[in-house]
Amino acid sequence: MKIHDIVAANFSEVFEENLRTEICNNGILKSVEADKIILDVRTDIEFIPLIVSGIVKVKRRDGKGNGIFLHYLTPKQTSAIAITYAIENKKCDIRLKAESNLMYIAIPAKVVISWFLKYNTWRTFYFMLNQQQTAFLIEKINDLAFENLEFRLLKYLEYISLTTNENTINKKHFDIARDLKVSREAISRILGKLEKEEVLTLGRNKIILN
Repeated sequence: MKIHDIVAANFSEVFEENLRTEICNNGILKSVEADKIILDVRTDIEFIPLIVSGIVKVKRRDGKGNGIFLHYLTPKQTSAIAITYAIENKKCDIRLKAESNLMYIAIPAKVVISWFLKYNTWRTFYFMLNQQQTAFLIEKINDLAFENLEFRLLKYLEYISLTTNENTINKKHFDIARDLKVSREAISRILGKLEKEEVLTLGRNKIILN
C-alpha cells in the first residue's frame, strides 16, 4: 500500500487535506520488527515517527543501562515528548522501541516543527497528545507514591491488555520487574498470589487475565 493510501485511510479525520499532503510528500513509510529501536537516548531527533500500526514502548533511560517504562504509543499517535525535544533542539532523553511489528511514517523534525505555525489540526493533535501523555505520567507518579506494588502490577497488566486488546500478555517476570523498577522475585510472588485468587493464570512467559 502506498503512503498516500495509508495517510488517507488513517488520518483523514485527524488532519486537514494540506497537512496530509505534506505528510505524504515529506514522510517515509517504514516497517520494522518487534524490539527495533526507533529513537534512542543521547541522539539528535532527526525525525518524528507517526504510528500507523503496531505498538511502541516509551522508556526513560539514563544512558547507563537504567530505565523506567513511561507509556505506549498506539496507531494514530506519536511522542509528544520527542516533539518537545525537537522544538527545543535537545538530544533525545527517551527510548522508543517497537513492542510489536510496526509500521510508521518518519517525518523530518524540522518539517514537523514548521507545522505548528501552519496547521491548526497539528497544534490540536500535539496538545491533545501532550495532555494525555502528561496525565498518564502524573498518574504513574501518584501510584508510585501512594499505591502498593500489587495495585501497580494489576494496573500495569490491565494497561497492556487494553493497549493490545488481548487478555494474554506475553511478558517474562523479569521484563515486568524492569518496567516497574522492582525485583523479579517480588513480581513472581505477587503474580503467584493473584493466580491463587483466580485473578489471572500464569503460563510460560505469559499471563492470562481472567
